[in-house]
Amino acid sequence: MARARTLILFGAGPGIGNHIAAAFASKGLHHIILLARNTQRLENSDARFVSQASPDVKVDTLHIDLADLPSIPGILEQIDSLTKDEDVEVVYFNAARIKSSEVLQADVGEIEEDLKTTTLSLYTIAQHFLPKLQSLAQSNTSLKPSLLVTNSHLPWDPVPELLSLSLVKAAQRNMVQSLHRAFSGKGVQVGLVNVEGEVKEENKVRNPRVIAEMAVGFWESGKEGLEINVRE
Repeated sequence: MARARTLILFGAGPGIGNHIAAAFASKGLHHIILLARNTQRLENSDARFVSQASPDVKVDTLHIDLADLPSIPGILEQIDSLTKDEDVEVVYFNAARIKSSEVLQADVGEIEEDLKTTTLSLYTIAQHFLPKLQSLAQSNTSLKPSLLVTNSHLPWDPVPELLSLSLVKAAQRNMVQSLHRAFSGKGVQVGLVNVEGEVKEENKVRNPRVIAEMAVGFWESGKEGLEINVRE
């Protein structure tokens, strides 16, 4: 019997997160693990939305606060337990906080929390999963082990009113570039899905469904590219 193929999504929720999970489910990754802070929404609307993507999909949900760094290793152990005897093929990181302020009024504590949420937590997750993804690449060449991250245009085009988000997205991009250089030649795709601007349902390209389709297409394309850019 074939082992289940699994997607782990950090930062589930309405919009990009749930559409990403549903899109991967439609491609044969039939165990989806959704993680976010809002437990009630996860168990109700998020899981229900993803379950509609495929009649065979299994959806699990876990609470996580990515700014609470000491709690993350325990949650990763829970994920390992949920995925025992499965192939964790895709780890997708979609978490971010969007909070505007005057450029000199950004709270240092808020910046620190954003750094934990978008970058330091991602590093902890990468430390845990990249060796597993590399091992999977060696044991099953038919799969596409990947660590994918939603980023934006802010690293090269910062917005003063989004100083904190611009800072941490730049740090996140730099880290993913380093991980890409370290692992892309070892059978693991490490890449960025750069969403260049506000996401709205009425946008022709920059809407959750199209972004998800582009992210899955990027994953299907192989292991070489660092990033795709989603723009109108």
